[in-house]
Amino acid sequence: MGKRSFITCLCIGGIILFSLVIACFTKFEYSGSLYNDKQEAMTGWYYLDEKGNLTDKEADLGLLEYDDSRHARVGRVLTSDGLKGGDLCFISTNVSFEAYLNDEKLYDFNPEIRFYTGRSYGNVIHEITAPFFEGTAFMRLEVDELADGMWAGFQRAYFQGTADYLKEMLSENLYKLILSIICFIIGLMLVIFSLIFEFRSKNRLESVAVGVVAMILAFWTNSGTFMLEMLIPDKGIIRMLNYFALIFLPVPGLLIVCCVTKSLGSRLMRVTELLAAINCVVTIIAVWFLSYDYHDVLLFTHFNFLLAVLFAVHLIGYAYVHHAVKEKSQSVVLFTFMFLVMTGVLDLILYYTSNSTDMARFSRVGLLIFIVVLSTYELGQLIELGQKVYESDLMKKLAHEDGLTKLENRLAFTEYERELTMRNEGFCVIVQFDINFLKKVNDNYGHSEGDRIIMGGAEVIRNSFAEYGRVFRTGGDEFISVIVGKSSEQVVKVYNNCEKRLKKCIEEFNEREKLPVPLVLAYGMAEYDCSSGNPEEQERLADERMYAHKKALKAETALAQLNLTI
Repeated sequence: MGKRSFITCLCIGGIILFSLVIACFTKFEYSGSLYNDKQEAMTGWYYLDEKGNLTDKEADLGLLEYDDSRHARVGRVLTSDGLKGGDLCFISTNVSFEAYLNDEKLYDFNPEIRFYTGRSYGNVIHEITAPFFEGTAFMRLEVDELADGMWAGFQRAYFQGTADYLKEMLSENLYKLILSIICFIIGLMLVIFSLIFEFRSKNRLESVAVGVVAMILAFWTNSGTFMLEMLIPDKGIIRMLNYFALIFLPVPGLLIVCCVTKSLGSRLMRVTELLAAINCVVTIIAVWFLSYDYHDVLLFTHFNFLLAVLFAVHLIGYAYVHHAVKEKSQSVVLFTFMFLVMTGVLDLILYYTSNSTDMARFSRVGLLIFIVVLSTYELGQLIELGQKVYESDLMKKLAHEDGLTKLENRLAFTEYERELTMRNEGFCVIVQFDINFLKKVNDNYGHSEGDRIIMGGAEVIRNSFAEYGRVFRTGGDEFISVIVGKSSEQVVKVYNNCEKRLKKCIEEFNEREKLPVPLVLAYGMAEYDCSSGNPEEQERLADERMYAHKKALKAETALAQLNLTI
């Protein structure tokens, strides 16, 4: 029954997941006045002369030619039948512009370039809605390039309904977005788990490094998909974070290699950290204070990345030559990491040799393999180490716990006694307990009945004192409780309340259990000033008072038996 229900639940979940995937890629068909098609708008434009008339020179919005004043004027003729109510949707980069329809301004975009964004604002998604017209109309774009030396223009331009435009852009980049989110979450989980669980420093460091690399690459590989641009208002912050992510990427990346190859003390790691710090400072000064752009100092970032790759190759080669890598799992980690590095190098080469706007196409593949293999490895390590910590805690608990009564044992009291000697303030009450007539119970009724008496004594002491202090079993029928407070009056008041509760608990236990020999506890207390540094003297005083109480209880019992005889 349970197995069938389990399979049924899995099937239901699988059907729902499959249906959602199909829904994401199924086009919604409709007819009517709403725009039901799209028209490519990157081409079909022509440059304008000084009078604003169309020339014969065609223009591509992605490859605009600017004049000496860094200005470009393009236009095109629109037809109402061809437009069908669609918006002009596109992505702008490194430009400001104005859009006109029949000389009426429809839209203008003049961004504020803040100091931390460099000389460009990044990428912004636009939608320009044209007013209704019949026949033909003339659309004109007045475009200004914001900075020299960087690509400036438009991407992914279509005449299309805005909702459809955004939906299609999301669909085209859905797998990239999902991959980035999954990798970022897994990386974040690795970092959090590593900080929560107190593992050995090496394992913690390795897990943190893997998690940080996954988070950085998840953020970096999302660039070019325009998903964050749809969610985050300040596009310049996205641009800044992209560049700083690249600056610091070599540090956790090389740290992974150092952890696996057991070369954490390598000077190459210090050099990488120093170069990353210098790169960060140089970038901040150049961009934030000297009006340069991140693009201008990107060569230094790429140089540091390639240098870290060479350092990693050297450390891995050295480790294999000297047999520092012995476990198969370590080889898998290194191979997976180097595969990721090679995909990054390939994207770096394409950055300088192609015009693609997606600079992480190969890194995504490497990231997927990296995060699957290494996260599995690291989570396995964390689980294994967690099990060891659990076993260690369990052994420690067993070493400090009395097996019969489950109270803390003599070893635990000795350690706590040492803690009391190190205190320099506060007061405490030390209470010594002893069970009367235990020998009589063992001799006449057996040790199993004696154990019942001991467990009963532990129960009533725990119920009376454990809420306010610690309780220990220090011998066969001997117990100690310690109540700590800020003043002598406070601890004595607490002790008096506990003593009243103890007497009541003993009566209730004897009435409930109906043992052949009732439970009788002798006890004595002594106050201890924690600043004196010598609790043993007060322990002896409490012990003396306990024995005095023990004799008094025996005399009282003997007198009661004599009266019964008479």
